Amino acid sequence: MENQETPSTYQQLRTDILEGNIEPESKLSIAVLANRYGSSAAPVREALSRLAAEGLVTRRGQRGYWAAPISADEFVEVSRLREMLEVDAFKQSIKLGDLDWEAAIAGARHRELAVKSQSAGQEDDQVLARTRENRRFHMALISACPSEWQLRFISTLYDQGERFRRLALTSQPLNQPSGKDEHEELMNAAFARDIKTATELLRLHIRSSNEKVMNTLFPER
Repeated sequence: MENQETPSTYQQLRTDILEGNIEPESKLSIAVLANRYGSSAAPVREALSRLAAEGLVTRRGQRGYWAAPISADEFVEVSRLREMLEVDAFKQSIKLGDLDWEAAIAGARHRELAVKSQSAGQEDDQVLARTRENRRFHMALISACPSEWQLRFISTLYDQGERFRRLALTSQPLNQPSGKDEHEELMNAAFARDIKTATELLRLHIRSSNEKVMNTLFPER
């Protein structure tokens, strides 16, 4: 039972931390979490240990577990590393991507537009739906990168940054409509195999998004 139960408990807790349902530095009681997820204590302990290894949970000696804190310095570092690795993976994908890669991007873009048209508000479920499709699109752009380790690191960094983005979204909407559609521009540049334009667009896109988060969460910086 534990082997079947643990992934579900782990994934639920991980999602709650990443999506801001559990705030940074919240005490993580094993009994409370077991009740929350309909689990026994053992899978919760295993989930906490796994998340501590990922940096999403901290352990304070014998006092137990807490959701990891956030800081401006951490967000800057996570953002810097993500940009470096993701832009490089995008460059490699443009060089190596085939029709299946293009189809994956087009499919992710279609889903993103469909979800946006169906969930234009700021309710939690609508924001989450758009957030998940945004991630899907970004992962599709780099999916032809041949390095599984690089893709794994990017995914981890993206998720770490998601904690900050979700917290910023509780303060104010970050996805304000603009005069241009940056994802459409990224897709078109990728399909044109224009590496210089595409990678610069992605770099600016990531930085613009991160700047909004910084200004919201850490205005003193």
